[in-house]
Amino acid sequence: MTLKKKCSLIMEEMKKIWRPGIVLALLVLGFVYYTMFLEFYVDYFPNGAQNAGILLAGKELVQNYGTSISAEEMSDFEKTLPALHKEADRSVRESELGKKYNLTTYEQYAAFCQEASREASAQGTSADLNEAYADSMRLRSYLQGEETGNIEGRLYGASWMSEAYRAREAYGAGLEMDGEKTYSKQETERIRSAFFGSSQMWQNVLPFEVPQTMGAYAGYLLIFICLSICMLLAPLLVHDRMSRMLPLQYSTRSGRRIYNSQLAAALLTAFLVTTAELAVLGWLLIGHETAVFLPCRMYSFAVMQFCIPNWTYGTWCLALAGLCYLTALGTAGIVFFLSRTCGNYIVMLLRVLPVAVVMAVASPKMMGDAFYFENVLYRMSGVPYIEGMCAGVVFAVGMGLCWIGKWKVK
Repeated sequence: MTLKKKCSLIMEEMKKIWRPGIVLALLVLGFVYYTMFLEFYVDYFPNGAQNAGILLAGKELVQNYGTSISAEEMSDFEKTLPALHKEADRSVRESELGKKYNLTTYEQYAAFCQEASREASAQGTSADLNEAYADSMRLRSYLQGEETGNIEGRLYGASWMSEAYRAREAYGAGLEMDGEKTYSKQETERIRSAFFGSSQMWQNVLPFEVPQTMGAYAGYLLIFICLSICMLLAPLLVHDRMSRMLPLQYSTRSGRRIYNSQLAAALLTAFLVTTAELAVLGWLLIGHETAVFLPCRMYSFAVMQFCIPNWTYGTWCLALAGLCYLTALGTAGIVFFLSRTCGNYIVMLLRVLPVAVVMAVASPKMMGDAFYFENVLYRMSGVPYIEGMCAGVVFAVGMGLCWIGKWKVK
């Protein structure tokens, strides 16, 4: 069979997969799923004015000092704090509410907010009934708004990065490790040698919200990738069997080889779906200007968890994409095999639905904090790189079932 003929058969199978009704249903499901699970990570990143300030401070450190910052360079960065304090003082002093309550410094504003919150809590009144508390919230919104350039967030972010660096510098590997309670002896030794040895890798710069958001987003996205594959591929061979297409296919030489074309179309569909939906993941990376952190390492003084490999953030993102491709192709193989062995749509649903449920439960656990010691699968098993192994198992099972289907199922 010529290459042109093979491609023609694959395209015919692709047309059967990408039927208008299924594509429309997938688009509707995608809109609903995005609204329920993914929109938050796109619209509210960074989450809050303070995290926005931390992200801005991280960008400034990377742009001015590179992906790793020494103690001398941090001292130079800390020289910008007095200017931020003066800008915050001026914003408080020149605001209408600042004049109303005679607030001339940021410290006075912070004390005013704390006292107003304490009084409102003690009296059990809402913001509408407590004028001072309501004004403190309005003043906070002003200092975190566009009119002041989020001066409160910028001041908080720069101060937080400085404090996190100095705390890690002072306490080293002992900070946040709580003796041997959080990490095993082997893990503790590995952390100390990798990050607190002569290389001083703890000086890397990467705000904590960047990998946390990407991991959570990737987990939810992988769920939708698997659901999309189930919707597209599950009816494929069931429809052929119910319409008695198999006897007709096996009556010709090319028809007896249709399995290869159908499998190629299924795997190509999984690849295209994964690629298209990973492009949405890139939207988060590019749209929020986090690409500046691509050369940074996975662990830094601003990340409150330790990683197993200390790849760059860019390499880590590629690893997440690799997990998605392996899982998607494996899921496609499993669904293709189940579809080939089903005689009607009810049986198909009963067999494919558990696959979708398992992938929906496993995907966030595999992608969230992937390749960090805090990953759920790693904490359960203690096996390094368990995330990649799980994706590899799904891929191997899917391909194995496809091979069995070629030789055993008629």
